[in-house]
Amino acid sequence: QLRQGWRSLLFCILLASLPDIDLFSISSGIRFSWENHHGPTHSLGFVLLISLIVSIIVGIFRENWKKWCLLSSLCVCSHVLMDLLVTKNGLMIFYPLSTHRIIMTTGFPFGYSPEMGFVSFVVMSAAQELVILGGILIIVWRRMR
Repeated sequence: QLRQGWRSLLFCILLASLPDIDLFSISSGIRFSWENHHGPTHSLGFVLLISLIVSIIVGIFRENWKKWCLLSSLCVCSHVLMDLLVTKNGLMIFYPLSTHRIIMTTGFPFGYSPEMGFVSFVVMSAAQELVILGGILIIVWRRMR
């Protein structure tokens, strides 16, 4: 059962990371690219698309597809929400219905810029998200004890 738990955790991590697939530009030979980052893959439409795909795939092999649909939605949505809170340029949350960018930055001192490079970008964004998510997780954990 422990092995199953680790598989589920890995699956959740992969799903939560999926919106950043737009960092890699296929047109440039699958290299790191800032041009299209925080585009359509950081939207509620993408969340719905991924949860639908997961539901169909899981539904073929298992009966509990509703749980996996909810789990996949939460995983992808958590990434979108975290980026919404730390991204200065905003996200197209309602894509494909709208390309308007919504900005809800928390005012953290870290900023993103193309000059940072990929490793610095990942470290800084992970630090921001750890601070925000860590606080939320501590509150939830204390209430559950």
